[in-house]
Amino acid sequence: MSAQNGTPFDVVIVGAGPAGAHLGRLLAQQGGSVAIIEKCEIPRDKICGGGVSRKAIDLLGTDIRPVVHRWIGGAYLCFSNRPSILKVLDPPAGCTVSRREFDSFLVDRARAAGTRIFAQTQFLDVNLGREFVLVQTNRGAFRCRLLIGADGIASAVRAKVFDRHLVRYVPALEALVPIDKAPYVQWDRHVLFDFAAMARGYGWIFPKRDHFNVGVYSPSGGRRLREQLLAFVARYCGHAALSKIQCRGFPIPVRNVRGRLQKDRVWLLGDAAGLADALFGEGIYFALKSATLAARALCETGFAPYSSRYSELVKNEMLSELHASAWMGKALYAFPRFTFARLVSNPRILERFAGLISGTIGYRQCLQRTLIDAPRWLFSRG
Repeated sequence: MSAQNGTPFDVVIVGAGPAGAHLGRLLAQQGGSVAIIEKCEIPRDKICGGGVSRKAIDLLGTDIRPVVHRWIGGAYLCFSNRPSILKVLDPPAGCTVSRREFDSFLVDRARAAGTRIFAQTQFLDVNLGREFVLVQTNRGAFRCRLLIGADGIASAVRAKVFDRHLVRYVPALEALVPIDKAPYVQWDRHVLFDFAAMARGYGWIFPKRDHFNVGVYSPSGGRRLREQLLAFVARYCGHAALSKIQCRGFPIPVRNVRGRLQKDRVWLLGDAAGLADALFGEGIYFALKSATLAARALCETGFAPYSSRYSELVKNEMLSELHASAWMGKALYAFPRFTFARLVSNPRILERFAGLISGTIGYRQCLQRTLIDAPRWLFSRG
């Protein structure tokens, strides 16, 4: 550990999730002296749907096959379990993982690149100096030139340095349903999205090795999540499954209400910064993207005091995408039956939906093209 009087690190990252581990690896590869502190043991469990998109895999630039549960070769799009459409995704649009395995895998890659990992080390406070930051933890103090908060939705770094209410989030709820191969063989390499599973939202089914991750989410928040989740599980998996499931809730950070990512020598990444997609609730890709942009900013500017390059990159390459996803979510979930009917009947929209999942098209581009096509698909009878 780098104690108060010891040699400082270039960067101390709080949080060993995808954002923190990926940034640690990138900075270590650039020759930086990096420490990641994590309050929990590693590996640790993390509540999450566990879907990793192709665009997220591409950002990682490493072979993640050792931790893949299922490759996703298709998506069922449904409305209240009525006749659905299967969209084949070739090449696979992504995969499913266990966050315990996936996050540990990324930490191992960071460690192999030269990042020092300090598990069971809880961030407590920070003192900002002119040249260095002193990070107080339950295991002593760290000195660094830059502190990165990548410690998730309940970020302690954000609460101490920024504003406890900087990020707006909405709840999601998931259930882990044990696999019975006979009824579920059709979902072995397919995900399912039902746009009537949740009021003003959707439900998902993701296949894993030994269970299905089934969940509901709405960017409007919504009420009675457990009731709606149980009805969704019963609809697709049968009432017998209700006695076997575990329900777990987690918040999704859908907006940074003030657009603040940096303050002095402290930066926020991923969920800690409120960088998740409001349309699907995806956070892993945007966590990795923010880490990639932070590494680029440091490569370009070094540790220049008060540089705003990271915020500029996020604004230029991420925020317009996130704003577009929010608008799409409002439109889709406000009138789900109407928009779903047009979605199913329109090949162009379907192709774009598949592109959003895999990353071959961005939210902004998808929204622009869909608005241009609106006179054709809104009033068509399909």
